[in-house]
Amino acid sequence: MNRTRLILGALVLGTLTGIAVRWAAIGWLMDAAQALLPLGQLWVRSLQMTLIPLIFAMITHGVASAVAGGRGGRLIGTTLGVFGMAMIVTVILSTILTEIVLNIWPIPAHALDALIGANEAQPVPGLAAQLIAIIPENPVAAAAQGQIFPLVIFGLVLGAALARLPREGGIETSPIMRLLSELAQAMLQVVDWVLVAAPVGIFCLALGLGLSSGLGVAQVLGVFIALCFATCLMMAAMCYVVVRITGAAALGRFAAAIAPAQAMAAGSCSSLATTPVMIDVAVEKLGLPEDVVGLAIPMSVSLFRLGTVAHSVAAVLVAAHAVGIQPGPVQLVLAGLAVVLGSVSGAGLPGAAVVYAIYGPGLHVLGAPMAIMPLYVAVIGLADPAITATSVTGDLTAVTLVQRWLTRKAVARQA
Repeated sequence: MNRTRLILGALVLGTLTGIAVRWAAIGWLMDAAQALLPLGQLWVRSLQMTLIPLIFAMITHGVASAVAGGRGGRLIGTTLGVFGMAMIVTVILSTILTEIVLNIWPIPAHALDALIGANEAQPVPGLAAQLIAIIPENPVAAAAQGQIFPLVIFGLVLGAALARLPREGGIETSPIMRLLSELAQAMLQVVDWVLVAAPVGIFCLALGLGLSSGLGVAQVLGVFIALCFATCLMMAAMCYVVVRITGAAALGRFAAAIAPAQAMAAGSCSSLATTPVMIDVAVEKLGLPEDVVGLAIPMSVSLFRLGTVAHSVAAVLVAAHAVGIQPGPVQLVLAGLAVVLGSVSGAGLPGAAVVYAIYGPGLHVLGAPMAIMPLYVAVIGLADPAITATSVTGDLTAVTLVQRWLTRKAVARQA
């Protein structure tokens, strides 16, 4: 929390300082401010150098572990089906809401010029080119060029293949799995080191944005935070609607039962820390079977994070609009798929690593600047309580729906 406050304070101070220097238009002051700007870019590059190895190692290891540990059966199939449907609906609704807001209150098309420099944002490729680019011709070249989405696809395939290789003992004993795990942990350690200098780096970045864009960057981040809350509240409300429509539980009882878990989530900003409370709520207050809860809740914490998916759609689209990119229907679908894959692969990562893992594939699909992510890191703490509370609401809704549908199937078989 202390680091979060420092970063947020540095963001505000840097932006205001840049605006003030720009307004004063004093030569030596402008020169001094310009001399500080490379420090911000150096800090951004220090973070970005961990992005490719972190995402590749994380998603490959995670997929291999999940495939090797799967036991099939009706419960797992139903649970994954609920997760999949819910994430599709979340992407669709969040995309619609975000696009409506960004068309009613448009973001200046050059608000992020200081981040991307003189280089203009790359145009979005055509449909054929973008579909072909999903499968990397050369994974090493894709990594070298920072093409995150094709690398995610390669990681998914490689992880599934690793899980199918014959071996003695568990998959975690495999040398390549240990290598992937240690690589991911090493990248997280580098991220921790770089984040020590986060207040300085964010101050310099915000200074440059204030100098070049004035209040434009403030508008970008303000719209982002507002959309974080809007998309999360919308999906939390949808959980209650779904519970009511499906009859999975009495709405009043459901709302009262999950309130302690929501409060814990908002206070801790951690779905993982809230897991024991969710299990207690599901078993003791909602009366769900322990075997269903014991599988569905841990799976939901790992694979299904409603608030994360909802606000990540907004993050990706805000970054695209801030550099003048107007994505078409196909690009919106691919960006939504990228967000879902990023959300699934980013399970359990802390702070800044989550932002990079989840936003990165979607930003790449739309051609939006990766350089905006440090600014997202600086302000995401403001919306984190709402994001986590929404994810926990989604987890408890999902396990309630799973039990409802399992019960219906059992009744149908007996009839």
